[in-house]
Amino acid sequence: MGLGALLGFGRTDRMMRTVEEAIEATAIAIPGFPAIDAVIGADGRAVLTMADDGRIALVCVRGKHVSGREVTWPMLRQTIDGIIVETADRRFGEVTLLSVTALDIRRLGQVQVEPPSVQRAAPDTPELASA
Repeated sequence: MGLGALLGFGRTDRMMRTVEEAIEATAIAIPGFPAIDAVIGADGRAVLTMADDGRIALVCVRGKHVSGREVTWPMLRQTIDGIIVETADRRFGEVTLLSVTALDIRRLGQVQVEPPSVQRAAPDTPELASA
């Protein structure tokens, strides 16, 4: 816990826990970026969001504020700890999305499909009675 937190400044629990929170943070950090999906680092302090046209953005929690920037796919690198985004920006430096894997990145932006529900006919229906 830092000195600022002890004195009551900022929020020590500021994290992004859900895709919806990540998309909201992206809207604050990068106005006009049309985020549709996100992958969140295990510590909740960094996310990658994807726009409907395939662009990606990095959003980080900095104290009680969020900051973000659009990044390109070649800036991403897989390591044992997670995905590293090499921004070459002094404000960000290298950002690690802890515990995020290449598979998580590949799933980014894919539509989640509900499994088909199985409908069973009741035993007293005419179709089953004639069988």
